[in-house]
This record gives sequence, structure tokens and C-alpha cells, in this order.
Amino acid sequence: MDRPNIGLIGIVQDDLEADFWATLGRISNLGFAGVEVDARVFERLGLSPKAFAERLSGVGIELVAAHCTKYSYFDFGDDLIRQASEMGARHLCIAWGPTESAEQIAADAELYNKMGRRCRELGLVLTYHNHDHEFARIPDSRERYLEALMRQTDPQLLRLHLDIAWATFAGVDPLAYAELFSDRIAVLHMKDLQGLESGCEEACGERDKARFIEVGDGIVPCSEMARFAVKVGVEWLVVEQDRPADLSPWESVERSLSNLQSLLKSFEG
Repeated sequence: MDRPNIGLIGIVQDDLEADFWATLGRISNLGFAGVEVDARVFERLGLSPKAFAERLSGVGIELVAAHCTKYSYFDFGDDLIRQASEMGARHLCIAWGPTESAEQIAADAELYNKMGRRCRELGLVLTYHNHDHEFARIPDSRERYLEALMRQTDPQLLRLHLDIAWATFAGVDPLAYAELFSDRIAVLHMKDLQGLESGCEEACGERDKARFIEVGDGIVPCSEMARFAVKVGVEWLVVEQDRPADLSPWESVERSLSNLQSLLKSFEG
């Protein structure tokens, strides 16, 4: 089986804002095959989406995903999707969908099906990136919001960008969810936690108190998730750490990458 590619999002964000292209070069030299960035980053850099893609190609690193919210789509419409395609993104990733009610999920599902159809026409894959709140149960139902969203969207039009740390923080087993949606996992965000907080068992933990640590050094089942990715053919494992622990950003990036590479190598043979 092919080994998944390893990408990066965030962690060295301050350096990316100070010198985007030099920082991308350093990320590439460390051994990352791809990055994820905001869908509007080309504007900040003073480039057209196509010019951004050309510069990125020169660095030798792939654009795993351009990130947005549904509100970005409300602002820019199909131009958002077209520009992500022109940037060279493999995925257009939506995050921070609200979980106000079953009716809200149904409306979002309809929207994501529409967006996913347009993405497919332009060669993109639309994905949904979870945090912890999507794992709360819908009132008067045993179903969780994320389950309802997946059930009401077309598997060909919306895939899952599963963040394994936020799933763990929500009190669920990320491996169980990965297996439940194994045919819809596009990307795994590989992220780890030092521990859980009160309320996490009901997806009611205080998000600001989440204590992150480098991939493979905490309580999230990173080894099992990496093995799952190899088994089912997930193409991208993306390293992320929302807040630093004891290491500097670059030390954190290098340790997470080394840990993940070692895990993948241990599965060979």
C-alpha cells in the first residue's frame, strides 16, 4: 500500500505571515509534501489565484486544501470555488458550521451538496472539517450533528476532513468515526492532546482549555489512526497543533513530522 503524504497547517503561521514563500520553502525542505492555507491567501500576497499556483509550483509543494466557511461562500459565491481551483487546491475545506438545530444541519447539507456539485465540476473535492461541537447529540435524538450532516449529504459531493484531536476532545473515539465514514475520509488532521477537560465526554469541554501536544506524544490514538489511513488509502495526513506546548513552533513541527514518519515506517514490511 502507498504511504500517505504528510502535510502541514498552521503552527508556523507567524513565519508564514512574515515571509510566506521562504517559510513554504523551509516546510518543503523538512519533508512535508503539502500545506493547507486560507482560501483568500492569494489576496494578502497581492497575487491572482493563477499566479499563486505558479509560485507554489516553483516551491515544489502541493496545496492540499484551501480553507473557508460557509459564510465565505455567502460573500463570494461560486467565485470562491473557482479561485480555489485556480490556486491549485486539491480540496476546498469548510469548517465552523453551526450546530444550532436539526433544521440548521438540513439547510447546511443542502448548501454543501450545491457547493460540492460545483467543486466537482471544477476538479475540486469539497470537505468538511470538524471541531468538537459537531459531536454533540441533537436534542431529542441519539444522532450526533456530524452524523446527521453526513447522512444528508451526497457522499460524492462532500467528504470528511477529520480532525482526530477535536473528535477525541468531544469524547468520541476518532478511529470509530473514521471507520464509520471510511469511504468519505479525504484528509486526516493529525493532532494530539495532553489530556481531556471536564465536559468533554458530552462534547461540552471548554475549547479554550484544550491542551495540545506534538503528534504521537499525547492521548489521541495517532498510531491507530495512521495505521487506518494506510489500510484504507487516505491520501493526506496533515499535521496541526492549535496552540504550542513546550516547544518552539519549528521544534514542534519537526517533532510531529518525525513521530508521524516513524509511525508510518513501522507499518512497512
